[in-house]
Formats: sequence, structure tokens, C-alpha cells
Amino acid sequence: MRRVFRTFSVSLLLFGSVFSYSQLIANSRNLFNSTKTLHAYALKRQIQSKTEAENIISTAMSRAQLYESEIARTHLVDGMVVNLGRTGEMIDHCDSLLFSSIRYVSLDKLGWHDKADNAWRAIEGSRDHGAWLRHPRCYRSISRDMLLGLMLAMTRRPPGYEQHLTQLMSGIDQKGGFFGTGPVYVSYLSPGLARLMAAIAKRDHSMSASIPQSVAGGYSTAELEVMITPAGYRSHLGGLTAWLELELLAHGLSLDDPRPTFLGAASDLSSPFVPFAMTSQRLDWITDRLVKVDPNNLFFRYLRLRAAKALTSPVRLDLLKELLSMKQFPVERLPMDCDRKSDYLWQRDDKSINYEPIACQVEYAGIDFLWMVALLVEDPEAVK
Repeated sequence: MRRVFRTFSVSLLLFGSVFSYSQLIANSRNLFNSTKTLHAYALKRQIQSKTEAENIISTAMSRAQLYESEIARTHLVDGMVVNLGRTGEMIDHCDSLLFSSIRYVSLDKLGWHDKADNAWRAIEGSRDHGAWLRHPRCYRSISRDMLLGLMLAMTRRPPGYEQHLTQLMSGIDQKGGFFGTGPVYVSYLSPGLARLMAAIAKRDHSMSASIPQSVAGGYSTAELEVMITPAGYRSHLGGLTAWLELELLAHGLSLDDPRPTFLGAASDLSSPFVPFAMTSQRLDWITDRLVKVDPNNLFFRYLRLRAAKALTSPVRLDLLKELLSMKQFPVERLPMDCDRKSDYLWQRDDKSINYEPIACQVEYAGIDFLWMVALLVEDPEAVK
């Protein structure tokens, strides 16, 4: 694993070397100005009235409750999230660990703790002799996106997560960096994921001493990855990674990079010419790149505003109103393939509505709506 980590480091530095000083400085200054613009926008936004805010939040919560009741009624198999085909058969269950984890986080943030507890117990049940499964009925080895979903769930510190995380890290160390049985590009712990895993473990002093070096040596690669990742599935994973880091930072955790990173090297090169370190722009850089790749992605725009510290209560409500107005999320039922072209909007490049009538054949679980409502209503200052 150390060899792979060193390879990543060298790759990052070589990539950074193709940038001229002028490009680095211009990019940094443009990003600085972009963040200032977002701050100014946030300051101008105002809630018209307390009643308006309450109505928006109430409407969002009611629709989220409807979606969750339908998910629980028809879209859970062994307690895990699936989509439904034309005749009611489960489909996409081999992606269930990721989306079941997102549902669990959403339920917990929405304050539906009993439902969240049940969701977590189902996730715990998706194991075979200690090995995590994509779904109890899918025996394919988990991949990095499934492991990332599990890390999202563990940010909520569910019951028993300390033991699960300790065993997971120990198993990865014993297997030379592998967490699954697939090929390297699927089942090998990346430096970025190792970094976040270690940060979650460090919250609990009982786990801090047991973090193996193969995990503790992780470092961020997201700055480079977002520059070469197209819109769609992979950029969504970059968004979830950024969210996970923002969430950990919000809980006062420090995420250090023990090895050189792209922005670290760029910061050293540009330090004589800019009055701030580029490393201080990490999350602004990452989330800005995500928005540029997919500007219509509401989740990415939320991340950019949050990273810029411009996600004020009025801005949250603006995003919530936009979410509620999206025709891809029906008011009285779960979304279907006749409504839109994507099962989970934030991970698909094409999020357009199906304006041409087609037969409704697949019903989606609507976890994308539940997720965004949970992120946007959790602000305790949303109603003043």
C-alpha cells in the first residue's frame, strides 16, 4: 500500500508541474473572488417572513415523510433500499449499501431516529462472516463507492460502529490494503478514503491507537480527481467525499495530510505571489470544480455554498424551494422512469425530465430527494 500511496504523491506533483505560475495564481485569485461573490449573495438573501420559512420547511418535511413511507412500504428488501421494476421485482440491489447508507444518514438528520435505527440494523445485517455486502442478496464484493457509503453512515456514530470500523481497518491492513475481493481499481483502499476513515476513527480515543499505518498514511487526492472527472457517477462520489470532509470538519475534527498533495505543492510555488495559502482553498477548489462540471446539480451547488461558508438560512430556503419545484420529484408519489431519465439525480449527468410520454415501468426509491431535504432543513437557524 505504501508503494501505491507514493505513486499517487508523485502523480500529484507531476500533474501540478504542468501548471505555470501565472495559471496557478490566476486560478487561486479567481476562486477567491468567486467565494467573495457567494458571500455577498448570501448577505443579500433574506427570509420574507417566519411564516414563509415555516411553510417551506413544512412542505418539504411532509413530502419527505410521504417518500419515506413509500420507501418503507415497497422499496426495502431485507431492510435495504432497492428500486422496483415493471412487475414489482427488485432491481439495482447491488448498489444498495451506498443508497441505504445515504437513507440512514437522511433519516437520522431529519430526526426520525427510530426509523434510522432500523435502517442501521439492516445495514449491519448486510455482512457475511464479517465481510460487508452490497446487499444480503448480492454477493459481489463491495467497491469503493459502497465503502464510502458505509463511511457516510459512520459519521452519525451508530451503535456498534466502533467495533465495525476497527475490524474493517484491521482487515484492510491484514489484506495489504484490500477491503474486497475485486480488482485493484475497485477493491483497494485509496489514499483519500484512507484519510477519511482515519479521521472518523480518531474521534474515538479507544480507536485512535488501533489505526494501522496503512490507513493512517492516507492523504487527499480529491484536488486532482475533480479536475479529470466528468459529470456523472464519478463526480457524485467526489461530491460525497467533499460532504464527508465538511461533516467531519463541522464536528471539530482535523484532517491532516502527512504527504505532499497537488494543492500543497501549488501553494509552495505561488506563495510569493498571493497573500494566502492555496491549501486554505481546498474545499472551495474541489466544490467549485464540481459545480463547473455539473452546474445544474443541486447537491454540488449546496456543497459549494457550504464550503464557502455562504449557506445561510435564507440560502438554504432558496435551495429548498428549488428542490420542491423540481418536476423530477412528484408531489404525491415516488418518481418513476416516465418522470425523469435518472434513478438518483445527483449521480447522473442527464437529469432532464421525460417530456415525451413513455410508459411508466420503473419506480425509483427517491433517496435523492430525502437526502437533499435532510441536508437543507438541518440548520437550527432556518426559522428565526
